[in-house]
Amino acid sequence: MTQTRATRLSIRDGRWCLNGAVTYPGTRAEGLLMNVRMVNAVFEDRNPQTCPAGFDPAANTAAFIARLPEYLASGVRAFTLCLQGGSPGYEGALNSAFESDGALREPYLARVRRVIEACDRLGAAVILGCYYQRQDQVLRDEAAVRAGVRHVAAWIRDQGFANVILEIANEFAHAGFAFEMLRRPEDQAALIELARTAAPGLLVSTSGTGSGRLPEAVARAADVLLIHFNNTPLADIAARIAALRPYGKPIVCNEDDKVGARGASAAAICAEQGASWGFMHVRANQHVPLRFDGPADDPPVYAALRRLSSPAAADAYFPPPESAGGWRVLHSPEEVRRLGGMDPQKLAALREWLLRSDEPPDRPFAAVVVRNGYVVLEIGRGLDPRHDLGPRGIASCAKAVCATVLAVASAESQAGRTPRRMTFDDPAFRYLPWAHPLSDPRKARITVRQLVNHTSGLVGEWWQIPDRGVKNHGPWEWVLGHTGDWRTEQLQFDPGTDLEYTTHAFYHAALLCEGVTGRPYDAFAIAHLLAPLGIERWRFDAFDGDERHGRHPSHSLSLPAHEMARIAYCMLRGGRWGAEQVIPRWFVQESGMPTHAVTGVRTFGREAQSFSHGWELPARLTGGAGAGIPADARFKPGTGGQLLAFVPSLDLVLTRMTGGSGGAFRYEECLRLACDAVLP
Repeated sequence: MTQTRATRLSIRDGRWCLNGAVTYPGTRAEGLLMNVRMVNAVFEDRNPQTCPAGFDPAANTAAFIARLPEYLASGVRAFTLCLQGGSPGYEGALNSAFESDGALREPYLARVRRVIEACDRLGAAVILGCYYQRQDQVLRDEAAVRAGVRHVAAWIRDQGFANVILEIANEFAHAGFAFEMLRRPEDQAALIELARTAAPGLLVSTSGTGSGRLPEAVARAADVLLIHFNNTPLADIAARIAALRPYGKPIVCNEDDKVGARGASAAAICAEQGASWGFMHVRANQHVPLRFDGPADDPPVYAALRRLSSPAAADAYFPPPESAGGWRVLHSPEEVRRLGGMDPQKLAALREWLLRSDEPPDRPFAAVVVRNGYVVLEIGRGLDPRHDLGPRGIASCAKAVCATVLAVASAESQAGRTPRRMTFDDPAFRYLPWAHPLSDPRKARITVRQLVNHTSGLVGEWWQIPDRGVKNHGPWEWVLGHTGDWRTEQLQFDPGTDLEYTTHAFYHAALLCEGVTGRPYDAFAIAHLLAPLGIERWRFDAFDGDERHGRHPSHSLSLPAHEMARIAYCMLRGGRWGAEQVIPRWFVQESGMPTHAVTGVRTFGREAQSFSHGWELPARLTGGAGAGIPADARFKPGTGGQLLAFVPSLDLVLTRMTGGSGGAFRYEECLRLACDAVLP
């Protein structure tokens, strides 16, 4: 008789629910299933030649179950088990719940049942795997493999477990599997369907290798996209998730062996990208001797899981406008340490570095560091961080703002609130009537995203490429290629085939915003980005044009350092400001990865893959420039030592404004020092 169980796992609108309630409500992990790989919590070794002396499978399982409340208190909501375990750190182990014909062994099932029932009582889920490489050999043939899947699915059904996801194979493509059907995507899809037939309603999947990729056959067949990130660099995680997002299914990493700060960063990146993350601590939880010490297994990782899954006060805080008090500011070292989570001595060192980092050395500047929603450092030399706009604007930091405004315009257009609809994959010049007739027919192929990620082919910077670059100014007829100047008339390369840093592309982007929304760029940006964030001080530039082209705002912008921080803080909060989704979440996610296929060192001697939608990815910089900067950091440097930056995994914002241009400044070092001041 089927038992009544306490916990039911389900998916609603792509989000995970436990007993009908979305997981982690009001947190950065809302709707996700943060998990830990504990496959050897049910380990045994029936090979007398290799079994560790004195190992007791039942006691091992009991030790894990005793720690379950501690893992759950740190935000874990699911645990991966496997009926053939995982590598114990030595070869030759016989660790399998299957007989040779695919029948199930009750002694092994008893331990698995104990864990699933304990999770059921505590409101947690289990990802239960069938097969593991180097253990499937216990089965005599492929018929036994299929029988094993049917038996496991039927066992879950008959036990009445509603908190289980069935995983056909761990890393199905692994060369360690003896049977080809456990390596072929099409056979995995067939086994997924076989399990569903045996247990209708059961969620079924199979996991890929550590690259974070899944073949189409598996992605289409599975209810859940199970991926592993062991071999995936932090900088590539966002792109791996983005590649799977079109399937419209929950994405769950249920194995990543990154530990410490790297594991914490991986968890934060996954949460920002809308994917669940799973921790595998090889030395503690998988290799013999096994130990299960709760969050003490890896304090930085479990602290990160707790932060992501808890309704933090910082997540609910959004500063009022400056006229109503503005940002909350910490003054004493004790407050900076306790509330801001920053090292006061390292912040003092950053302050001194900022005062002596400029070339020329006496350049006016204003800088702000925000952590956990608190201003932990503000400093100015000749400029007030709260109010001063500076003489010449925030330079190229305005490019990140412009790309963000275009994303808002796209969202508004898709909601039917603008005269024309636009996506970032649309041809850009469709929305630029002032540019017609086109001075180069290839301009018709430029997409909106190519305008903002520097792959459009439009003319680059004169001081980088003096033989063919141009200065950054109007009038509009010259910008749009209608004066006969070959540099603005002709593309430098076919769209999408190369990358050249270009301010002129953002002049086009600002004008495109007007073509989509029917409102000048400045008016739209104020109404839909600046005002919703409580920004009260700004200055936009504009170019004149002849009678045909007219006068229009460019993307160039001036903001005080405090107001710049609001834009970065909104990005840090997933595009939210209070209860309103001001910046589309898809844009926040895409800004965390390269948005083009160009590789190699390009403009400014920087890696092409460090350029995204207007924002840049400093951790991807080569030659040591990106060392020590978290993989999820975004920033936008601007000439004159100006900087707009945020780091989601550290809840950190950094802005610096000079209102000038030229001179030297070490942008990456500035961000690196701010990151280093964050307490572990």
